[in-house]
Amino acid sequence: MKAINKIFLSVGIAAGSLGLSSCVGDLDLEPRDPSEITNVSNDMDRVFADIFLQFSTYGANGNSPVSSFDGGMASFQRALFIAEEMPTDEACWLWDPSSFGTLNYGQVVPTLDCVYGFYSRLMINITLCNQFIQSVDDGTFNITDENRKKAENYRRQAKILWGACYYYMLSFYDKIPYIDETVSVGDVPQQLPRAEVYARVTSALEEVVAAYQEDPTYATPIYGYVGLDAAESILAKIYLNAEVFSGTAAYDKCYTHSKNVIDRLGHGGYYGNGLARSYSSLFGYNNDKYVLGNGGDTTEIIWTLAQDKVHLTSWSGATFLIAGWLGTNGVQVTMYKPTTNQALDNVVEEQADGTSIIYQYYADQADYDSALAKYNSSETKDWMKQVSEVINDTPWSFDPSTTGHISMQWFNAGEGWKCMVARKSFVRKFDWNDVTMTQSDDLRTANWQTAAHGFSVENVSLVGNDWGNNGYITPKYTNWAYNDDGSIDIAGSPEPTATVGGDYAVIRLAEIYLTAAEAILQGGGGSQAEALQYVNYIRARAYGDAPGDNSHAWTSLSMQDLRDERCRELYQENVRRTDLIRWNQWCTGYTWEWKGGIQNGTNLAEHTKLYPIPSRVISASNFEQTTGY
Repeated sequence: MKAINKIFLSVGIAAGSLGLSSCVGDLDLEPRDPSEITNVSNDMDRVFADIFLQFSTYGANGNSPVSSFDGGMASFQRALFIAEEMPTDEACWLWDPSSFGTLNYGQVVPTLDCVYGFYSRLMINITLCNQFIQSVDDGTFNITDENRKKAENYRRQAKILWGACYYYMLSFYDKIPYIDETVSVGDVPQQLPRAEVYARVTSALEEVVAAYQEDPTYATPIYGYVGLDAAESILAKIYLNAEVFSGTAAYDKCYTHSKNVIDRLGHGGYYGNGLARSYSSLFGYNNDKYVLGNGGDTTEIIWTLAQDKVHLTSWSGATFLIAGWLGTNGVQVTMYKPTTNQALDNVVEEQADGTSIIYQYYADQADYDSALAKYNSSETKDWMKQVSEVINDTPWSFDPSTTGHISMQWFNAGEGWKCMVARKSFVRKFDWNDVTMTQSDDLRTANWQTAAHGFSVENVSLVGNDWGNNGYITPKYTNWAYNDDGSIDIAGSPEPTATVGGDYAVIRLAEIYLTAAEAILQGGGGSQAEALQYVNYIRARAYGDAPGDNSHAWTSLSMQDLRDERCRELYQENVRRTDLIRWNQWCTGYTWEWKGGIQNGTNLAEHTKLYPIPSRVISASNFEQTTGY
């Protein structure tokens, strides 16, 4: 399906192709089986593709580059989500408490598996990028005059990915192991202060941007890779948090790089602003059509982690962000013949086991008979994909005789774990049409399961099997293919499978609009009118407003308005914890359910703004631990 497969498939799923064992051994990140490392040291294209593979996949259990660690947990996106999102109001984890401890409370300790996995994943990817750059620089690859420019482009992209990993290191640590292409393989990294790493990383990425501007031949990447827009987007993210990282704000630089990206990409798509026409379509099976470099006129997704359901499968990415929310238990639906004086509305009945049944009644006998005949025909499978009923504009399947668990069918996926829920404070940030927070005109909530489906938003328990009381189910990814207007493309959708095919969007143009708006409000340049326009682009799409319809447009913009809109637009996109820290709302000033281990929430200690270095790394090195741990 996706062009990048042609490159990835030649590599295979290896732990690392550039001598990973020698470089990461000092950090206690042993690969599972160094003998399986692919010997492609002289094949620049294949080695380069393998670097991107390390961001996109890993893996089924037992396919992990981190010793004694679940392959899915060791994947880049999933490890990042656990570290960035689960301690916040957006999500909490209800499975395997031994691995996550008090992470749901915003508190971590150095011995947690998830802390080790996150740190390890970043350091592995940094190491691979560095070794590739070294191999370009020292002549390991057979670089001819014909492919010299390509080699330099590859080198720039490796540096962009290196910079992205260090952006996340800057977000979580203040005593950071620093390695670049000047560090020899096997050397123990030097642990540097956060501000110094910030200076080195921004300087390196600025050089990449300058190189692309001087020679833009490869500035726009092919699908699945990165280029100038990704480099400037990552710089914008770093500069947005510059005061946290370095002690000195850099909103002017944040605005400059954000504006550069907007000027290049802010056209086509949603009424000429570069955004996709529908929010839902960005998170479906065929969202690759909105990826930069894939040939479409709408290139909202600036950096993607490519995934398909055949060649690039994993328990990460879109698979994780569907299966993690949904399960084989939960809401049930059945249909019934109409009866005399029977109300036509759906009726929700809570069950003793915490699940719910939605009784779906039909307007007349003919409608019921037609649905039943369709269900009983040989076309059952296709019919279930085409959806028997629509509840709150969301597709459902049905069984006319027995109740059936349908949560995964709703999302056209084949497996669910149901180990995550959202918290009430996050849910409240959206516009609701009723006091019970079940119906909203905000299309960003279209795939949620709420009280209308039998769930409570009160977060009265974090006990894993007490699903009904934990909170709302708020997924944004599905395995449906979408048309540009947000309608489901039945014919283009795959069959449900355990691993799904949608890409994971790491950075979108919508984030850059919001980043530029924040930089403006903080005095980084531009105008208030410009910032307001950027945010109103986001809001218009969120409500499906037609051109000229300003019913959801704001006439003024405060920092709190921007914060809330950023939360609504970018939920589950690995920005929330870092945002709250930048806004001084992590420790105090904002409380969410179970923050600090109390149901109604409490303040967090100052040291929780940073993560500890994993105990296994401390014991194997002379590294200094994060203060407070």
